Amino acid sequence: MAGYGLLQSSTLGMLSQSTAISNIGVNIANVTTGGYKATNINFQTLVGQTIDKQSDLGGVKPIETPRIDRQGIFRNTVRNLDLAISGKGFFLVSPTLAVSGEILYTRDGSFEINAPGPTSTGTINGATVSLSNGYLVDKNGYFLLGVPIQSDGTFPAQPGAALPMRVDQFAFAEEKRQTTTASLELNLPAGKEFAAANPEEFNMNIVDSNGAARVIRLDFHKNEIGNTWTVIPNAEDVTALSLSGAGVGTFTFTSPAASRVNITKNAGSNDVITIKNAGGGPDKGAFFGLNAGDQITIAGSETTTSGTPPVTVSNDGTFTIGAVSDDWSTITLSGSPLQFTSNASPAGTTLTSTRTVPNIVFNSSGKLVSPQSLTVTGTWSDAATSSFSLDISRFSQFAGEFTPFGFAQNGLGTAGLTRVEFDNTGQVIGNFTDGTNRLIYKIPVAVFSNPNGLEKRNGMTFAETEASGIPAAQFADITGVASFNPFAVELSNVDMTTEFTRMIMVQQAYNSSATVFRTVDEMTKVARDLKT
Repeated sequence: MAGYGLLQSSTLGMLSQSTAISNIGVNIANVTTGGYKATNINFQTLVGQTIDKQSDLGGVKPIETPRIDRQGIFRNTVRNLDLAISGKGFFLVSPTLAVSGEILYTRDGSFEINAPGPTSTGTINGATVSLSNGYLVDKNGYFLLGVPIQSDGTFPAQPGAALPMRVDQFAFAEEKRQTTTASLELNLPAGKEFAAANPEEFNMNIVDSNGAARVIRLDFHKNEIGNTWTVIPNAEDVTALSLSGAGVGTFTFTSPAASRVNITKNAGSNDVITIKNAGGGPDKGAFFGLNAGDQITIAGSETTTSGTPPVTVSNDGTFTIGAVSDDWSTITLSGSPLQFTSNASPAGTTLTSTRTVPNIVFNSSGKLVSPQSLTVTGTWSDAATSSFSLDISRFSQFAGEFTPFGFAQNGLGTAGLTRVEFDNTGQVIGNFTDGTNRLIYKIPVAVFSNPNGLEKRNGMTFAETEASGIPAAQFADITGVASFNPFAVELSNVDMTTEFTRMIMVQQAYNSSATVFRTVDEMTKVARDLKT
């Protein structure tokens, strides 16, 4: 009976080695397949069996050993929908849009926007669309799961329930948010001279109450009075537009000082007020932003030396501006004339205009003194409104050019999604028709305690098993278990050198088992011939 044992051992050996060769062939054939995880064939010795306690029938059987926990090589691509996981974890995918069944897991990050499937339809912006279209899917058509951004513009600390991610042109068409806050960082050139026709300009793109994109231009004019600038807002198709903030619309001068108020009498009934510097020349731009027809209030008085006792003459009153000089250093008042006894400027004279003209003040070192912010308010011809706080705390006045460093605002206009791409934290970034880029989703990863215990399914997907343990959904950038590589895909983890080495060893083992089989067969024939 010993011969039968040898025949069994050699036969099982050949069958096992044949299985191993087939496994190696499958691994080699999938060396460039995205997300493919190789398996090895190991051999388990069979417990010896006896027949009539005279012969030992042994051998081996093949055991498939997965290598799911081994990362494959990366290949860089130019596709915006390619994403590779570096480190632990798997993408979560659902075979159904409702995520009502089993969730599967994959490392294959070559995604698409799905084609028409189920016939469920809806109407968005007057257009009929298939509600199962426009989602990110894998090669099997399974829906990639992600977490939508919250209303405050952030993502939750933990993924929670992940959902299919819709990214077609209608997905965010109804979303809009009016601009309520904005920030602007720039440098105003210290050497700039006042020129009404030559301001420094910056265009702000904001969103109005109707969700429409608007452009508000800020004109910056350098004043000759100290380190100050006047800023004037401008826009098209606007019925009212203003700025408000600290240092707005108030002109205060004390005589004698570096700047002084000089009052003269015209030939007619009008009076002229001029701001002059210490050298006697006009302080150009002092009244910039004021126009004919604006109201200006003058408060102050003058004590003359004529008469006994001295006479005090009041110059208080509100007057209408009849004209403004080309260099904005002089205004001509119309209506009731000022009461004065000489052309000297009253001490402590304060001029206050009804127009809001913000003045931005710097110190001699170019550091902003005031204000830190401005409020922009506008009404458009279609009745849409705008009102937002503009942070200017990072303004500077240094030598050099007018240099904007950055502008940001929190508004979202009504716009269609045109393209999506990923970043290295798993965030999905949407490019919209209004030219903005917005965060819309974030992709979690599923981490298993024993990924080699996962069950292989079709299309490079895996299913949870008791051996794999329950998955933990995590954001990769928070936990540190993984990171993402945009514009890249993970190929197989097949090592060609290892596979060919195994092939040689398995082939040799197969040949040895075949030799044993032939030898036992020949011995059996000889024994049979001797018996006959």
